[in-house]
Amino acid sequence: MANYRDFLPELKSMTLFQNIRNEELISLLEVMSPEIVHREAGKHWPIPIDLEHGIFCVVLQGKPLDQLEPRLDIYNMPKFGEPGMMMGEIPCLSEMIKSRAPRVKFKRSPQGSPEVKPFDLYMLQMSGEMLTRYYGEKYCKAQGVMLRNFLGILAQKVTDVRKEKAEAVAELEAELAPYRLHIFCAGVSMKLVKETSDRWNVLHPELPAIYTPGGSVDLIRECISGEPCDLLISADDAIIRSMMIPEFTDGYRIWGGNKMVIIGDDINNENWEKKLLAEDATFKHNDPYGDPGGYRAVMALLLADKFKAGLTELLMNHPGHIGMEKSTGPFGNLKPAKYHFMYRSGAIASGKNFAELPDIMNLSNPALAEEYSQASFAVDEKNTVIATPIAHALTIPRAALHKEQAKEFARMFLEIDKESQGFIPRDEIFGKDPIK
Repeated sequence: MANYRDFLPELKSMTLFQNIRNEELISLLEVMSPEIVHREAGKHWPIPIDLEHGIFCVVLQGKPLDQLEPRLDIYNMPKFGEPGMMMGEIPCLSEMIKSRAPRVKFKRSPQGSPEVKPFDLYMLQMSGEMLTRYYGEKYCKAQGVMLRNFLGILAQKVTDVRKEKAEAVAELEAELAPYRLHIFCAGVSMKLVKETSDRWNVLHPELPAIYTPGGSVDLIRECISGEPCDLLISADDAIIRSMMIPEFTDGYRIWGGNKMVIIGDDINNENWEKKLLAEDATFKHNDPYGDPGGYRAVMALLLADKFKAGLTELLMNHPGHIGMEKSTGPFGNLKPAKYHFMYRSGAIASGKNFAELPDIMNLSNPALAEEYSQASFAVDEKNTVIATPIAHALTIPRAALHKEQAKEFARMFLEIDKESQGFIPRDEIFGKDPIK
């Protein structure tokens, strides 16, 4: 029987066997009985890989332990020749041999790959069946820990592959950027932009439109940082003015207005205050640090005192108020809530019941601009947004690669009937008209 005890320091350094006591680990290996295979330094000796039976090898001893490179995380894959490095099909349990995909052909390592170090290599030859076989109650605990570690390794491997894929896609997108019309659009305009893009791509297959939806603040940050952008459609004209003019664009065109409403099954224009102030009420809004729909909802709450004294504090500090936390991640705040602040256009598109707020709170009335301006919100350390009547706008950045095509796309976008979809008609120009 193989003497696993001679390799105990290496075994304990391997992620696969972390958190297993020494004697339990030796006992588990003895009952599993993976073969220890030896590869002499400098000799060419093919790695024993048998996809038919899910055979793979785990480096047991190679690069000396005192020469191991530090890993950022325990589940990061070891470097070539380090204990724990897996060679062969990963995961070995996938029965890849039964796939209709083309058979894997193993090639010689390309130039520039890690050189084989002058040390003997010892490996554990294992299989999926060996990992999952039932060996009796005595070994269940250690085997369970080993399988948990194995899943952690596979999860990290998937993460690594996804990262490599994302990097490859980003590199390809950068190469294709000159051959695409890049549209950045706020979520409030995404349906309209999709409709325009579908029409555009039929008429202009030589320059397909690619639209990227997101929070307007985030999209502007990406645009001014150098991401390809031919046309930017923002939910808020004010942030184009404060973040992009005069350095990144010369002007913008307002294409519509809106108002803040609250969706909810049992809410209406008369009872919204009572519903929100109920002890068990929960209500939320989009991320106010990256999305105008989020900070406008906060502004509506900040203006509540103009509707009724003391209401702002009651609403802002309500235990059911969700959404003021920073860094909620790429999918926003997923916590469930009974009520949701959003644009009237979005509420109509959703088909859900909603309540209208008073004009002094809903940011829809240009005649109340002075009252609205008394509310503000800091989206970051450098930019504070002053409340204004809601105005959605578009602009063409100076760095746009396809300015004339972006103007044509913008004109098609402006032709859409937006009032029927809940938008308030507005058509104003600030600075230089981007489509002229």
